[in-house]
Amino acid sequence: MKKSVLTMALALMGLFSTQTLNAAEINVHTPSGEQTVPQQPKRVVVLDFAALDIIRALGEKSTVVGVTKSGVLPQYLAEFKDAQYENIGSPKEADFEKINELKPDLIIAATRQEQLWGRLQEIAPVYKFTFDYHDQYAGLEQNVLALGKIFDREAQAKEKLAALDKQISHLQASVAGKNALVLLVNESNLSAYGDTSRYAMVYQKFGFTPVDKHIKSSTHGQKVGFEYVLEQNPDYLLVIDRSAAVTNKTNNAQKVLDNAIVKQTQAAKSDHIVYLDPANWYLAFGGLEATENMVKELESAVKK
Repeated sequence: MKKSVLTMALALMGLFSTQTLNAAEINVHTPSGEQTVPQQPKRVVVLDFAALDIIRALGEKSTVVGVTKSGVLPQYLAEFKDAQYENIGSPKEADFEKINELKPDLIIAATRQEQLWGRLQEIAPVYKFTFDYHDQYAGLEQNVLALGKIFDREAQAKEKLAALDKQISHLQASVAGKNALVLLVNESNLSAYGDTSRYAMVYQKFGFTPVDKHIKSSTHGQKVGFEYVLEQNPDYLLVIDRSAAVTNKTNNAQKVLDNAIVKQTQAAKSDHIVYLDPANWYLAFGGLEATENMVKELESAVKK
């Protein structure tokens, strides 16, 4: 495929790596539509932990040259704190100069970096790592298969998804007939998430029935109060502590929800308030290992 005059000019200026210029291009099907990207890139910059999770699971971590190192990494991704992986800023404040110095073949950026896509594409091709909240698990599958194709790891990608499907089917059987409310706690603020939201997979794929079917679709959830939680009175209250995910605070959510109103809920009385791993659920949601860990967490919770 011919390269554009602009791309050639950027390459001569050092803004595109020589690997990118010479790499074969392929089309991949993704939640945001067809994307054209280099195949088998050798130098990859990753601005999203879920994408990093998938690349690692497919055995391609050696291609990664730069990652974001802000926030709390899930424990299984802790190896990327190593100095061999350059720090390219935070998920919302990328270090463009550092990324340019790394001369990547491919940059992987998620929806939270959408405002940066244009500037990143001036450096190298960008794989847009996105999800459709109306069919979130299908989006996970599309991303895994697309990255499998990009790295020539399609067989491994299909194998990983088959194993994950089997694991999820066990969870679905365990939670059949049980309702839940996903609640994110940010400092003292509460946000509820429904079945067309950031955490839609809990209902769409994992098998819980949404206790409230009228929550507005939103990345940031619907702001609610303690009275709302009691009014909905879920069987399971699934809690994500954002403060713990992005700061050194621990047990913030437990402290916030330790009050007389929440204690009246069925979830509290049945010991079904589940405090989920914030790094997995807030930072790496949509990754392969993250999803495996989420399923294990929920399986343990419903066995109580």
